[in-house]
Amino acid sequence: MKSCLDKLVGCSKLWVEVLPTAFEAVSGYLTLGRKCSDDVAKVVQDCIDSHIDHNVFVTNGSQLNECDAEDLSDQTAMKSICLTINSRLHTCAYPPDSILTVVLVLFLKLGESSFVFMKDILLTLAQFAMKMDKESQLKNVQECIGAAVVAMGPYKVLSLVPIAFDEDRLTCSNSWLLPILDKYTYGAPLQLFLEHIVPLAKSVQNASDRVKKGRKHKDLQSWTDQLWNLLPSFCRYSVDVHHSFGSLSKLLVEIFKCDECLYKSAAKALQQLVDGTRRLSSNSQDVEIYMELSALFSSKPISFKCPRLERFSKKEARKDLKVLASHSANLLCTFADYFLESSPEKRAHLKVALRCLAQLSGSTNICELFVSLVKRFDLENTQLEPDSQECKTDVDRKDEESIDTTDELNNRRSLLLDLISTFAEVADEDLLDKLFGFIKSCLLNSSMPCHSKALLALSIIVKEHNEYSMAHLDEILLLLHGIKPALDRTVLESQLLCYQHLLVHMIKVDEENTSKKAFLILNELIVALKSKKESRKLAYDVLLAVSANLRSSESNSADSDLQRLFTMVMGYLSTPSPHIVSGAIAALSLLIYSDANFCMEVPNLIQSVLVLLQHKAIEVTKAALGFVKVLVTSLQPEKLLNLQADIMSGILPLSSITKHHFKWKVVLIVEILIRKCGFDAINLVTPDKYKDFVKSVEEGRKGNHNLADGAESEPKEHEQHDPKRRKRVDSNAEAGQEGTPSHRPPSKSWSAGKKQAKDSHFKKGAGKGNPRHAAKKHQGKASGDRGDRTNFKSKSKWQPGNRGDKLRGNNTKSRGGAFSKTQNSGTRAPGHSPSFKKRKRTA
Repeated sequence: MKSCLDKLVGCSKLWVEVLPTAFEAVSGYLTLGRKCSDDVAKVVQDCIDSHIDHNVFVTNGSQLNECDAEDLSDQTAMKSICLTINSRLHTCAYPPDSILTVVLVLFLKLGESSFVFMKDILLTLAQFAMKMDKESQLKNVQECIGAAVVAMGPYKVLSLVPIAFDEDRLTCSNSWLLPILDKYTYGAPLQLFLEHIVPLAKSVQNASDRVKKGRKHKDLQSWTDQLWNLLPSFCRYSVDVHHSFGSLSKLLVEIFKCDECLYKSAAKALQQLVDGTRRLSSNSQDVEIYMELSALFSSKPISFKCPRLERFSKKEARKDLKVLASHSANLLCTFADYFLESSPEKRAHLKVALRCLAQLSGSTNICELFVSLVKRFDLENTQLEPDSQECKTDVDRKDEESIDTTDELNNRRSLLLDLISTFAEVADEDLLDKLFGFIKSCLLNSSMPCHSKALLALSIIVKEHNEYSMAHLDEILLLLHGIKPALDRTVLESQLLCYQHLLVHMIKVDEENTSKKAFLILNELIVALKSKKESRKLAYDVLLAVSANLRSSESNSADSDLQRLFTMVMGYLSTPSPHIVSGAIAALSLLIYSDANFCMEVPNLIQSVLVLLQHKAIEVTKAALGFVKVLVTSLQPEKLLNLQADIMSGILPLSSITKHHFKWKVVLIVEILIRKCGFDAINLVTPDKYKDFVKSVEEGRKGNHNLADGAESEPKEHEQHDPKRRKRVDSNAEAGQEGTPSHRPPSKSWSAGKKQAKDSHFKKGAGKGNPRHAAKKHQGKASGDRGDRTNFKSKSKWQPGNRGDKLRGNNTKSRGGAFSKTQNSGTRAPGHSPSFKKRKRTA
């Protein structure tokens, strides 16, 4: 059939006669629910795409009626196909996916004219939707009905499947259609929502108010919410904005004025309306919109048409934008008043609406509004223009001391800062001067609790206005360096966000004067990497964001910008402070983890860190080992082949040092190298004096767990008997910092080593089988257990500070199987109090 129909492409008269007959012959297979039905559905779909001329139906779609369909041969053939599909659907208890695929393709292919040919199919699908319960079966039916909404438009769908409310019975017919309309309404007229949905929603709401309790009240409230939630859907690429926005704006004002939760839908609707209209007026609207529409359907149809959007021209979209702009100034003032008087939850949604209106209003209207609010809040003494004088950290507060309502003033400043962060994105230079002046005055006053919001507003200015921030770079840096976050996480987060955007701009500019100042920012980040856990995590996030921003840059210099960041961090490796050097290594570890291959292109990066493995400072050596582990874990084997000799030469001298877990870390790195590059390749570059060590690591990987010198038993002791210390070790194991990315779990040899350590420790007389272990244990006992603090201490032994411990008599048996005699010794334990002696004599 497919071969024959392929030969008829272009022969319209022949296919009109053949296709309905062929479809009738194979349509029975579509309802079998077998694999052959999917194959037949694919053939039918291809035939529909090849033979049915979309333009024939779209051209006559809006005027076409059933009489016309009888007269045209193309329409007659289509009517025959649709009748066949509907008859097959009536033979099924549940429609199979194969026939639903064909139905979906037909809806999208025929567009608005599907109302003439497929309305009976739509009614049949509606019957299925009302009686089906299983989510898996219902999903495909809902997609088909959704395709009808996209093709016909919601008006025609509602004319066939109306949603109505019976006030006497308190029932809503076809309420199952509401979620489908919410998801699939595109290019609908706003007038339909205002004239049909709004009165319906108000009727249901009034009934819900009358019924105070019970299941019926919940149903009524659910229908009310679903009806009002259709507002954003009808604002999605609406095609009659210039006719209907005046009425819609009154509705939006009414919704935002009330205290109910309808403002969430109103804010989303305004955002959909502005963004959609701007997109329709742009040149790239076709691709973006149809990608968005195609994502709605799991079957990903080949043919995809939305006739109402196709007929909507860019000229009409620009006309709609002018209408929106003409209303935006009044709405901006109205919503700003609501914002100042609303609860924090409602303000978040009002900010969305204000941001959309600000994009349309222009900086002049925003500037007038902002200045009027400053006067209204009695904040005229707040500096609104940036000056050229140096920033001072101590500000005269005589004016504020005379005011008893300091908290109220700070609250007002906080609200204005929220508005600034909303308006800053679209501000011009004159408005930016006023906004920056207000932010600056807030940051210079160290007594204000609104530093976090001031820094957040400043970060938006820095992000969106590159030239302005570079022109005021010195002032901004002085402001940021003068802020001491202390214990306020939000202040630190906003401060680092400003540093992030500034650093990206400064690296891209690549000027000598700017580069020097960039080091001041990078220095702050590296210091934060060595501070407390919370600050360290935020600094890591900033570095990752800077790296990602530079990498995703559209300019041709993206690679050189990213390489410049690596080079700047490497500059800190030569500083005399071990603290800063280890922080710089931690930063490099994070950067190569996010893009390991790029580090190969940075000159001398790996060699510069490998040299630091022999550094005298322990924290630098720890960080360098962490860097090497991240490197060998992240790089592909072919990349490691050129580095394995340098890496082995750097880490093997540390294999004899058991302190600080150096030996354990070397074992893990060597295991990763052997796994990726092979033992022969690693053994080839290993110096003779370390070949036995590397061989023991390889044997451990193969299942022989006798690694030299009990390298694996030491960490187990830390984990088993000192969990707090073990946690600290784990958190700083990589690059000397907490927050470095974790990697694969330890190998089988490491687990076996832990088991061996456990068995040897708890077995009675374990020291006899391991002379070295026995010697260490004996030495520790001889020194009064004052050796390595991580050695095991019997829980039967009383420890100072454990108030609930009971004194034990002579010869108490410990967990290790030995008898402890320390209870009767006259030696005072460390931290022993006189009360202990008294209790002891009494006992």
